[in-house]
Amino acid sequence: MTGEWAGALRERVILERRLGGRDTLGGSSGPYAYIGEAWAAISPIAPGDLTAGESIRALPRWRVILRKRDFIDPSVRLVWRGKFLAVRAVVSDPREPAQMMLTCEEAG
Repeated sequence: MTGEWAGALRERVILERRLGGRDTLGGSSGPYAYIGEAWAAISPIAPGDLTAGESIRALPRWRVILRKRDFIDPSVRLVWRGKFLAVRAVVSDPREPAQMMLTCEEAG
């Protein structure tokens, strides 16, 4: 997205961060806490590699563009239209310092 991109931010998303609990195997567990809301541009991503670690990955993936926020990382999830989107990657383009691009995957 180049030029005027603020008008493309038409979707409202809720930002949540997982609280610091661990399960018996050391994985993250526990509830998510509300940390804010943002306007976003959301579009589907064509599936890439459909297998990872010999397991099928059939979950839909999304590209999400937001105004720059320093606290967005893979511990954050987005709530959009009743779906939970887990952040898998965060990219900040130095040519567009006011925005960031997330790669998200639908989570259960």
